Parts: sequence; C-alpha cells; structure tokens
Amino acid sequence: MESTYVDVPLNKVQRFIELHKKVTDLSQGEGRTVQGHWVYRYWYGSGAAIVIYDQYNSAQDAINDDFKAVYAKNYEALSAEDKKEMDAVFTEWWSFYNGHWDEMRVINYEKDFVSKEDVDWDIPFVFVVGTYNTKGKPSEMAEAYMDWQTRPLVAEGLQMGGGVTKHYKGAGADLEFFGAFKTMVDFATSISTQGTVNTTARNSFWSLVDGSHADQIYSHVGHLVDGTFDLAGKDK
Repeated sequence: MESTYVDVPLNKVQRFIELHKKVTDLSQGEGRTVQGHWVYRYWYGSGAAIVIYDQYNSAQDAINDDFKAVYAKNYEALSAEDKKEMDAVFTEWWSFYNGHWDEMRVINYEKDFVSKEDVDWDIPFVFVVGTYNTKGKPSEMAEAYMDWQTRPLVAEGLQMGGGVTKHYKGAGADLEFFGAFKTMVDFATSISTQGTVNTTARNSFWSLVDGSHADQIYSHVGHLVDGTFDLAGKDK
C-alpha cells in the first residue's frame, strides 16, 4: 500500500477533489497495476488535509505501475480542445503536491482486516486512523489490537470494517490501525467501550506501545470502481 499525504489548504480541498477525479479517470487503463485507490479528507486531528491509499498485490507491482504512460496514451486520444483543458487541470492538480510525502506499508487482508458483510462503501464514512510504534513484535501488537477493538466492534455492528498496516518503507510509524464507521455517532459510541471488554488483549496491546501515538479522523471522499473514481455518495 502506497500512502500519499497531501497538505492541501482546507479551503482548496473541494477543488483538489474535482481535479483529482479528472486526472485519476484519465490515468486508468492497461499498464496500471493498482488494485485499489482510496481518498480521504481531513476531519479532525493534526494530519494532512488529504490522504491517498493505493493498493497493490506486491511491492513490485507498485514499482511497475505506469501512471505516466497510461495517462499520456489517454491524453493523446483527446481532442485539441480537451487536451488544452486537461493541461490546465493537470498543472493545477500537480501544484497541490508541493511538499507532499509518501510511505509504503503492507497488509495481509486475510489476517489483518475484517469487515461486516455486504458493506456499502459508497458513502462518506468516518475513517479513523491511529499510528503507533512498538517495543515488541509488530505482529503481536497488531493481533492484540484486532482482538481488543476491531473484531469486537465489527461483530457488534458499530464498525463497518478495519484493520492494521505495517511499516515497509518511508518515515511512517511501525503500525497504523484504521477503522471505518458509518457515522460519527457510531464512532463516538465505540469510544465508550474502550477498556471495558477484552481486557487481556487491551493490556497486551498497551504493554507493547513505544512512546506516544497519533490519531486522525478523516472522511471518505471516493475510490476507484471499475476504472472510474467514484465520489462518495449517490449520484455524485
């Protein structure tokens, strides 16, 4: 998973999203190895205004993903008028990436992710992220959190889904836990259960935490569906 953090001014976020959809749509086709593309916008915390997650089957696929070549091929098929429009779109879109930062993380979706059945992801769900370093084994700390928080909350229906990614390359934290909630009310309700269930897993988790941690709350903007960037919500 390639994570890209873009520090867009908050009053320009909506404009970035409009531009991002146009650029993303034109960059799809043969030559892309990306399996998933999810975009979130800042809601609360101290993180970047925009975070983008690109999912790949392997690190090699991430390296081989040929965004530029596919975009250039699709661009050449445009009319002269549409090329002129996309030139302006791309230039403005890319200007927002000044000062952005990236990292690569790994996730085992069979082990480190769980979700409710038949989830409707096409909504502006609440996306909560917590980043931690560990003084033990990342796999043990990840499993403790999944047992303490993620699996019970999904089973109870408060959480749509969630999981954990582990650091692979870049300046990110050892572990990043994420959870999707349909509403802020559901997230707030889940907070009230902290420390009241699965105390063994909770204690194991906190015993492995090294130093301080950071939490962010984002809102789902949209994701790739059948080669098109689908904005969250119906008829968008």
